[in-house]
Amino acid sequence: MMRAIVWRPTSLAVAMLAVALAGCGGKNGESKAAENKTAAALELASADVALAKKGSLSGSLPINGTLQAFTQTTVQSRVAAEINAVAVREGERVQKGQVLANLGTQDLDARVKQAEANLASATVEATLARALVERNKQLYDKKYFSEIDYQKSVGEAEAREENVRAQKALVAIARKALNDASVRAPMAGIIAKRYVEPGSSVGVDGKLFDIVDLSEMELAAPVPATEIAVVKVGQAVNFTVSGFAEQKFTGKVVRINPVADAGTRAITVYVRVNNSGSALKGGMYARGEIATGAEGEGLTVPLEALHNDDKGSWVIVLKDGKLERRAVDVAARDERSNRLAVRTGLAEGDTVVVAKLNDSVLNKPARVVQ
Repeated sequence: MMRAIVWRPTSLAVAMLAVALAGCGGKNGESKAAENKTAAALELASADVALAKKGSLSGSLPINGTLQAFTQTTVQSRVAAEINAVAVREGERVQKGQVLANLGTQDLDARVKQAEANLASATVEATLARALVERNKQLYDKKYFSEIDYQKSVGEAEAREENVRAQKALVAIARKALNDASVRAPMAGIIAKRYVEPGSSVGVDGKLFDIVDLSEMELAAPVPATEIAVVKVGQAVNFTVSGFAEQKFTGKVVRINPVADAGTRAITVYVRVNNSGSALKGGMYARGEIATGAEGEGLTVPLEALHNDDKGSWVIVLKDGKLERRAVDVAARDERSNRLAVRTGLAEGDTVVVAKLNDSVLNKPARVVQ
């Protein structure tokens, strides 16, 4: 009777099979890892990058800020009284010295009369004291009056004279308070805010009106501390304002704040603007540029490539398939050509990223796709 022959794999065959399978799996794993690495690379369009190239720029620095009237004031009440009448409303133009409001004068009139009565009484007392001194002087000269009594009468007369001067001062104060009941404009301008109405009451230093003079405006604009070195007093400024389409306005740098803002680390630059036609109003938002006049020569890249932080100015460069940070020294920037020139930090032909990326992409793989 024939016996069935069964093939049983030896331990050597099993080992060889395992090695072969492992080899196939290793190659596939490496291939997949390479594919995953390529897939993880950040893809940039050709419009997202630019090449650094040699050139020169006429420098300008972009700014933005809010316009305010250069001369403005808040009119306050100098006395506590009731408002009898208000002569002006918001938006009206007023002249210096023009009556804006009238306050109640009943109490003020009474105080003036009281002060005048006290002055009259003090004057009479002083006159009598002087007459007494003259009589005592005659008696003293004839040895009928002691020196102590005579000097006492002289002192009393001087005290009466001082009281007269004090009462005159009180009369002047009372009359001034009465005059202050007629509130007048301290400057020419436009009423920007009216705080009171007839019949209301106001205390000392209570707000009555805000007055602004729009003939000259001032633009306060923050400038990064890293770029403040190119800003000088007297530089020309061109800007536009929302609501005036493409109309251009001009100004001049008149002051530079000596201290950087603690929060933003920016330094405020103040620009004086002639506004004789009163076209510009307080609170308008302006965008423009300071003509720094500095000629910047070096490698130029688009303005969008520049980043600024506490450590300075920098750009993102695509180098050997990776994104890296490069610190740059900005020589000039020109809003009109939308480019900036750098002295150091780049080499000609470097690929600079102009897309809006943050520092989270640094040291990550990237490639440019067409």
